[in-house]
Amino acid sequence: MKRLLSWVSCMLLLVAHSAIAKDVEYRLPSAIEPTFQQIHLNIDPDKPDYSGSTIIDVTVKEDVTKVGFYQMDIQVTNAELRQGNRIYPLRIEHGDFNMTWGLSSATVPAGKYELAIDFEGKVNTSSDGMYLSSFEGNNYIFTQFEDMHARKAFPSFDEPDFKIPYQMTITTPEQQVVASNTPVEKRTVEDGMQTVTFMKTKPMPTYLIAYTVGPFDSVEMEGLSVPGKLYVPKGYADKTKFVVQHTPEILQALENFFGSEYPYRKLDFVAVPNFTHGAMENAGLITYRDSLLLLEDNPGLAERSGPLNVIAHELAHQWYGNLVTMAWWDDLWLNEAFASWMASYVMMELYPELNFKDRIIQEGAFSADASPTVKPVKKVVRTQPDVMDGLGLNYSKGESILQMIESLIGTENFQKGVQAYMKKHAWGNTQADDLWAALDKVSDFDLSAMMKGYLEQPGYPLMEISNNGEISQKRFHLAGAKVAPQTWAVPLNISYKKDGQIKREIVFIDSATTRLPQLAEADWVFPNDNATGYFRWRITAEQLDGLLADLDVLNNREKKNVLYNAQALLNGGETGIDTVMQVLNALAQDEDPVVIRASVSTLAGFLYLVNDDNEAEFAALLNDKYMPLLNKLTLTQSDDDDESVIRLRTQLYSMLGHHSDNEALTAKSKKLAEQYLADTSSISNGIARTALSVVTKGEDADPAWFERIMKVFADSKLPNVKNTLLYSMSYEDEVMVNKMLDLALTDNVTPANTISMLGVVARNLDDQTLFYKWLKNNTAAVLEKMPDYHVSRMPEFLSTTCDSDNLSKAIAFYGPIKDDHEGMARSYEIMMDESNQCLRLKDTYQDEFNTFLSSL
Repeated sequence: MKRLLSWVSCMLLLVAHSAIAKDVEYRLPSAIEPTFQQIHLNIDPDKPDYSGSTIIDVTVKEDVTKVGFYQMDIQVTNAELRQGNRIYPLRIEHGDFNMTWGLSSATVPAGKYELAIDFEGKVNTSSDGMYLSSFEGNNYIFTQFEDMHARKAFPSFDEPDFKIPYQMTITTPEQQVVASNTPVEKRTVEDGMQTVTFMKTKPMPTYLIAYTVGPFDSVEMEGLSVPGKLYVPKGYADKTKFVVQHTPEILQALENFFGSEYPYRKLDFVAVPNFTHGAMENAGLITYRDSLLLLEDNPGLAERSGPLNVIAHELAHQWYGNLVTMAWWDDLWLNEAFASWMASYVMMELYPELNFKDRIIQEGAFSADASPTVKPVKKVVRTQPDVMDGLGLNYSKGESILQMIESLIGTENFQKGVQAYMKKHAWGNTQADDLWAALDKVSDFDLSAMMKGYLEQPGYPLMEISNNGEISQKRFHLAGAKVAPQTWAVPLNISYKKDGQIKREIVFIDSATTRLPQLAEADWVFPNDNATGYFRWRITAEQLDGLLADLDVLNNREKKNVLYNAQALLNGGETGIDTVMQVLNALAQDEDPVVIRASVSTLAGFLYLVNDDNEAEFAALLNDKYMPLLNKLTLTQSDDDDESVIRLRTQLYSMLGHHSDNEALTAKSKKLAEQYLADTSSISNGIARTALSVVTKGEDADPAWFERIMKVFADSKLPNVKNTLLYSMSYEDEVMVNKMLDLALTDNVTPANTISMLGVVARNLDDQTLFYKWLKNNTAAVLEKMPDYHVSRMPEFLSTTCDSDNLSKAIAFYGPIKDDHEGMARSYEIMMDESNQCLRLKDTYQDEFNTFLSSL
């Protein structure tokens, strides 16, 4: 197979190398290379302005008359090149792609120099770059430099393959706590100001630089292989016990897998109240949304899963991404996919009770990756919005591909390949080809060609298996979409039943059509053992009947895959609702809560077809088929409940609470809401979210709930409780809708959470007239408050819809502004594509769905 695919590998290798050429317009020229950077910042969290200076050791490889570096929203007050007593003053000129050029009136000969720059700036109040966060009357400085935001704080060579040591010095009022990537080397105090110099870092890219200033409390994290602290906003040290307890075992598991110790001098965590993303893997100073670190001492099973997984992900980054870094942002998936895969591995190893083994990662990628406008995971990247375009696929599709590799070559071989890759490239930069080379050495097939097909072209295949054993592939696409023909080298891990025996084998399909005689006249074929393949599949109606009759031979992952695959075929126009319901009914008999949850998720996939005309019939279906199950589970959590039961209860209650129109359940919801507001520790946040949503839903909902909820919000300390209270309200009348939207512009909602508040309101409104009326009146305030990433993604995050009237309102709002904000036009394109796709599906299946409901 290696020989068969070698020409494909060679061709794709040429394409890959040409796409990452160094000397292109959107990257700094290779003639000048930094080797070390010192940064001195003068910061006071209580003042809006700051100043700084930096000295960058550079090697000039050829005679030049200008020096390029990155800066954004900074005032450069002086810049010069120094070589001993020789000084080249630099005149500042701004260029494209946030580049600044220092122009010299004299030619600068090749050699080693110091690039010295003085600068001034304002600390932004968003949540990227270096930013101010006000929390409970105190001001804090935080940083978020991935992916291209270090340039907002200080001038630098802000590209990932300029991987050099840094040394940070910060001058700030002496009462402030200061932390950075490395331990403190020296601290001096004079006239109420402290100057803290941190130790020189290991080589790293700018996006991993981090520092924080503020009146923090801290807790020691004992049991690590290096010193570690957890920094929290003042008064929150008592909320850290769970994280302090579990971090050492996660780090130990990672050190065992990599066969090497954690690579940095210390390991500190920071709880950040205002954070655009979930967490950031800064070397030695990892930042997290406060809701991930500030927890109850013993969170419930469902509520500990997220924090532990994110901690494992960020710690895995200390090897994947930090120790070994991608050369350019087109390989960001190398960081995120591996950290995600590694986190899942750790979760399964350390916390089997959290049931990560039954998660099917691909399902988080398939929907976006089926869009005709989707871009490959490895794509051309010029600007920051390019990096963020399709960001989720770096995690979900990337992890899915790695999981598929692991299933093919075995975990032990996979680990050997990864360890060799880490050892060879430690403290350096890599491209995807370096990883494939390492994994090819522990595999007996050509991984390189297979993986390039999945990562360097968009989408994924639909594998169709006929009764005579013929297998054909084509790009899977949503119904009505137009896509270019593509093929992949697809590993099929096949089970099939023939002559009363079940057999298994792995085959590779790398052409549009292949015939496997052994599958001819099989009773059934299941081409996705353990559901690790990154593809959709279709078998004949006869084979599907046979497979559904033998469901007991499938494990939970495989049963879920059968369900999700059937619904995907419907969305792709490859089957009808009757077939999906046939599969749903067959699996509805399963007693495992993991499979039942998948059934409820599949049913939820039809909510876009529920409307005023059929909602009573849909409610009758829920009350008949699913209410008995919820009554059996009850809404009271037992100490003996496992994770899958807890999640099933929460999911069932959400579906039935919102769509069953059941008076008894509504009355129960009111009691649960009252109970939660009286004592937020008395029931889980998952149950509370639905209870609060039910009692505030509908135009007749009591406005008094709003004031009661906000009072408890003001008195609460735990971030997850605050989030439950704030984002569970479902008011629909104009006065209350405006109250909720106005909240988004207050200090109760951080800049990073503004888009969440807006999204909650938009999703609650069948008719979004009120939402767009408010948004139009408050556009400037919203855009000013939100971080750039959320501004650029507003259309897809807030306005994807399955209602033509709402889509018209979105078009009217974004049309005049989408080209004024970098990245918004692309998000608008995604919004349009996803919305029109949903409208096409509604037009295609509405009558069939109505017929199904009326037949019950």
